[in-house]
Amino acid sequence: MNASRTPLAALAAAAAVALAGPACRRAAEAPPPASPDAARAAAERYEQALAEGDRAYADRDEPARLAEAIAAYGRAATVRPRDPGPELRIARAEAFAGLAAEDPARARQAWDASARAAERALRALSPAWAQAIDQGDDPAAAAARVEAPGAEALYWLALGSMRSAQTSGYAAVLAVKDATLAMMSRTAALDERVDAAGPHRALGAWRAALPVAAGGGAAAARAHFDRARALFPAEPLARVAEAETYAVLVQDRALFERLLGEVLAPGDGGDPDRAPERGVARRRAKALLERAGRLF
Repeated sequence: MNASRTPLAALAAAAAVALAGPACRRAAEAPPPASPDAARAAAERYEQALAEGDRAYADRDEPARLAEAIAAYGRAATVRPRDPGPELRIARAEAFAGLAAEDPARARQAWDASARAAERALRALSPAWAQAIDQGDDPAAAAARVEAPGAEALYWLALGSMRSAQTSGYAAVLAVKDATLAMMSRTAALDERVDAAGPHRALGAWRAALPVAAGGGAAAARAHFDRARALFPAEPLARVAEAETYAVLVQDRALFERLLGEVLAPGDGGDPDRAPERGVARRRAKALLERAGRLF
């Protein structure tokens, strides 16, 4: 497989505009054996970089701190290039950057970077998936070969690929929909709780945006949003996604306003570790309410 192409590029060469970002990289070759002292020093650098990244990531709602986190995780990945741990952290951090970005070009750059890091992690966590992709199997079929250890990496790969395509337009979304729906559905089957029920949140939004003939529709979207709410009742990003996609699809303005009103209600409940995500949800809720007259 050409190392400059994403696995999803196998869907259609015509989708290059949507898929130019996430690149496919083979796992690095094993380095030569290091001396005990060098190995200890490398281990210390690795742990220090991860710790620095984790501290910065806790403040990810500050752009400078988010950039510090990504840089630190990158240093850890350089020390251990075949370790999925730093790559998963990069995927999470870049995904937050994409989520928080207001500029579409910046969002696409971040989603692409998230997908690339997720793919590198998935190659280490699911060799069967990597083998299927490298031998040219359909990415949608290859997703079935991922097992539980690769669930989160598969999630970020699917999410980053679809969100990147969404910044390019509907044709790009149609080009990746089969692969991303299959990957996200597999993630939901393996670990539906990842990223606060992120798989169901994503599937609900995607199916609401697609016609029934393309795997979407109101009923399918409703089922995913209901499951996301059952798993994480206080998650505001789920309400924002439901309002933006499902409520608009069925033209239920009352539901739209209720969901966004819940996001903007006073109080700071929910998981304290997801306070930055709540901040993003509130900004998006305000922006959607300002557009209500054009959506209904």
